[in-house]
Formats: sequence, structure tokens, C-alpha cells
Amino acid sequence: MEWTEIGLHVPVESADSVSSLIWESLVNVSVTDGETDEKGMKSLTVYTEAEGQRVAEEIRRLLDSLWQEHTWQDYDLTVRQGEGTDWLYAWQEFFHPKKVSARFWAAPVGESVSVREGEEVIRIEPGASFGSGFHETTCMCIRFLEDFVKQGQVVYDVGTGTGILAIAAAKCGASTVRAGDYDEQAVEQARLNIKLNAADACTTLVVSDLLEQMVPRGEKADLIVGNLVTDLILRLLPNLKDYLKEGGLFITSGIIDERVGEVINYAERYGFSVERKAFENGWYALVLRSI
Repeated sequence: MEWTEIGLHVPVESADSVSSLIWESLVNVSVTDGETDEKGMKSLTVYTEAEGQRVAEEIRRLLDSLWQEHTWQDYDLTVRQGEGTDWLYAWQEFFHPKKVSARFWAAPVGESVSVREGEEVIRIEPGASFGSGFHETTCMCIRFLEDFVKQGQVVYDVGTGTGILAIAAAKCGASTVRAGDYDEQAVEQARLNIKLNAADACTTLVVSDLLEQMVPRGEKADLIVGNLVTDLILRLLPNLKDYLKEGGLFITSGIIDERVGEVINYAERYGFSVERKAFENGWYALVLRSI
């Protein structure tokens, strides 16, 4: 099997954010940590069997967006080709069952979880992808879904990744879930996980760029969830009410501390009020209500 190795050298203070962003934003990748040199630059290695240059450009886009929000010194990115399959299993070192909310555990297929009454396990088979549900932004979105999804509602999941938020929405009582991602491989991985968690009867998956190709004309949701990055959230907000029922909710995360004010101001400009906020380890999640 041919694969691509993408080497990153990033400031050590950025490494956790960079790893989390790649894990949560891309599929068919594996991320491993390396050493930190005397200049305070940490090595990260991303492996993928997808088209290497495309993934490298997507990583560059993600990092450029992240770097706009900080004053870190520049990162370095290199690409090389290789062969073999060991990289496919690097994620197993990091992915073990974890309690991600009051109700839900996220766990890989095949690992046992001892749950109490009222708890459920979301099984994730990332394969060569990530988005396991461990990142703070995902956990906060899941907690908000628990609090706000009502039985029989329609929910849209924008940028579904491995499908964990769509699965959580279905388990919380949504009768119709539409989930989309621009990456065809992400959609196929989400389809596998959604079926694995018996959420496929109520869930429709599509390849789409945000909401434009995801939602049939005239249809609206009670709630939209999107664990994204700040620039994508800002891109969504101007037309978001076109896809929401009156008084509907938008649950979103992926917002760093320095830009949460910008997002809230933008949301208020386009007819939303802040229903709830959560903050964890430098990241914000918001519940915005259409008014």
C-alpha cells in the first residue's frame, strides 16, 4: 500500500491544537508525536493513504487559518511518499474508551466498556481516520446535544467527519438527521459508524460543502450542529436562518478564546442570540438561537 508522510515542525505550544485540529478535521489520516528540538519546535507526523498533495494542502489551509489566530513562529511542512501499512494502526495507541458526556462514552470497536444505568456507548471505527470524540470541541457539542435535542426533531450535522455528532443526535431522540461532509472518504467512514451504532434508519449522509448541497430546497431543521473552525462558522452564519425553523438552534464549536467575541458579534448581526456558552481548555462552544 502506498502512503504519504507529511512532516510538521510546529512551536511546542501549538502542538496540541495542531494535532487536535487535524484529527477532528480530516479522515484517513494518522497523527503521531515526535521530539521537541532546542528551538522549541515539536515534530508531528501525519500519515495518509489518500492523495498526499491534496491532504498536505488541506493541512496547510487549516494551519494557516489557525496561525491567523495566534502569534506563533512559522511552521514547516514536508511531504514524502512511502509504502507499508503500519501507519494505519497508529491511532490505536491513543484511542481508548472515554466518557465524553454525562450520557455517552466514545469507544473503539472491540473494547469493552462498563457503563452505568442511563449511559450509552458510541462505537467508532476510525480505520485510518480520526475524530473519535475525545477533543474538547466534540465533547462540548455532544453535551449540548444531550441538553437541547428533543424527541422527534430534525437535526443537521455540518462537517460530520466520523459521524459521532450525527450518532449522538439520533440517540438523543432526533427522528431525522442529515449529515454532510465535503470529503467523500469522510462520508463513507461516517456511514460505517452510523450503521454500526444503529442510527442509519433515521440518518441521511451526503457529500456537500456546508449546507448548500446538503439540504433539499425548502426543508428546515429544529437544530443544526457543526464542530468547525471559526472561519467556516462565520461563512455559515449569514444564510443559516434559511435552514432553521423559527426559534431553531445552532450548536457550534471549534472557536478559540481570542475569536469568540467575533463569532458572537457576527451571530447577533444575523439574527441569533446566545443561549448557552461552554469553555474548555482554550476552546468555546456556543448554542445560538434564531430570533
